[in-house]
Amino acid sequence: VQSIHNYSNRRNKPFVAQNCAALPENLFESILFGSVKGAYTGAIDKPGLFEEAHGGTLFLDEINSMPLNLQAKLLRVIQDGKVRRLGDNIDKKVDVRIITAMNVDPHRAIENNRIREDLFYRLNVVNIRLLPLRERKEDIMLYVKHFIDNYNQILNKKISGISKEVGELFLEYHWPGNVRELKHVIESSMNFATKEEIKLMHLPVYLSDNINIKKKDNDETSHINYNAEYSTSLDDIIEKIEKELIIKALKKSGGNISKAANILKITRQRLHYKLDKYNIKFS
Repeated sequence: VQSIHNYSNRRNKPFVAQNCAALPENLFESILFGSVKGAYTGAIDKPGLFEEAHGGTLFLDEINSMPLNLQAKLLRVIQDGKVRRLGDNIDKKVDVRIITAMNVDPHRAIENNRIREDLFYRLNVVNIRLLPLRERKEDIMLYVKHFIDNYNQILNKKISGISKEVGELFLEYHWPGNVRELKHVIESSMNFATKEEIKLMHLPVYLSDNINIKKKDNDETSHINYNAEYSTSLDDIIEKIEKELIIKALKKSGGNISKAANILKITRQRLHYKLDKYNIKFS
């Protein structure tokens, strides 16, 4: 966190946010610092993010995606407390608290020349490391409730929560995409859920593949030899069980895809995906 001038009370002051990765490089400078008419083709008199955030806070997300030449100009603005619009010859004073975020380890970004070392240490006044979701799983259910409430309003639904099985899966899953991935999983699932709960059958296909198939009857998997050497990988064992359960469901349903999907408690779409995945031909 870095304030150009001071840490004065900024309550009810402007808050401006920008994801640096979402900006095209040729427009980056004008968006950040502003422009004057005639600076380039189609340019108009327009304040940049610093001017819009004057007296308040500017949040720059994924600052490591900012081009290095602009990082040098950002460093100068922080040091001088002045900005100059693109095409202008007049500097304007700004009082802005800057908050930045990175989606990679800062020191690794410096080593890979993704962020200037001098800019990082100039900004690094207060450093907060956010733990990945897999290291704070006690927060998962709080996020789940928040996202469900949010998408209930957007999608006009009345989903009350998730099933016990989905909750267990969420707590076991490693969430490589962190909170953003969880948000998208909830959004996707709520598009398929029709009743009060999100169930396993509503989850995205890639996530459901992480489910360990649970035995309903001991005899369904009793033929597999789990020896002490574990010569077969867990993934291979799970795939073998899953494939055999699908074949059994198809036999029991007489080859009817809808009935087989109902037996397996999954959607027709997921069953078709599994049939293609395991190259199961059934007629």
